[in-house]
Amino acid sequence: MSRRTLGQLGIAAGITGVLSAIVMLAWPVQSPPGLVRYPFTPAQFYAIQTWFFIHHLGMAAVLVGLARSDALGKGRIARGAAWLAVAGAGLLAVMELVTAACFGEANLDAANHGALGAGYGASTNLIGLGMIGAGVATVRVKAWTGWSRWIPLAIGAFHFAVVTPCVFSGNFVAGRLGIGSWLALFGALGWALVRADRRDEGQS
Repeated sequence: MSRRTLGQLGIAAGITGVLSAIVMLAWPVQSPPGLVRYPFTPAQFYAIQTWFFIHHLGMAAVLVGLARSDALGKGRIARGAAWLAVAGAGLLAVMELVTAACFGEANLDAANHGALGAGYGASTNLIGLGMIGAGVATVRVKAWTGWSRWIPLAIGAFHFAVVTPCVFSGNFVAGRLGIGSWLALFGALGWALVRADRRDEGQS
């Protein structure tokens, strides 16, 4: 798959991620408060989790694009960090299906302190740590210019500074806003890949 296609998948993941957060915030409540499946019915929850599984494959795709790009330079550590983020996105996708199958009726606070929280924490922390490592390299190498150069690092830092506190605050609105904002950065990463591809094409 070409770098441009991987970037376009990232743009799509960013846009649909933001839209998904908006839909969840506007969805009429059809669940008792405090359940993992809030605000959905069981069938709706299974559908949205399946969608998130598909969506997160788009996140993984744009991270593959970064791992294969020249933005990281030739350093093995930086490229390994990017692939660590890819693995985290893959695990995150699997977690969405596991959540649908096993945790819909669970109490959210209890689940977050148990296997569910551990699974989401491990997957998203892999993304965050990987993107910080890859992001530092992208800033230092300077193969990308302008705002593009800072996007990988921003994705990693934003996970720890904003997403994690918002999600584990237990506040549904804060969690959706935090995640939606984070996913917008993946869209920006996709655009950075497309932009780099167009630049290189113009130089060839």
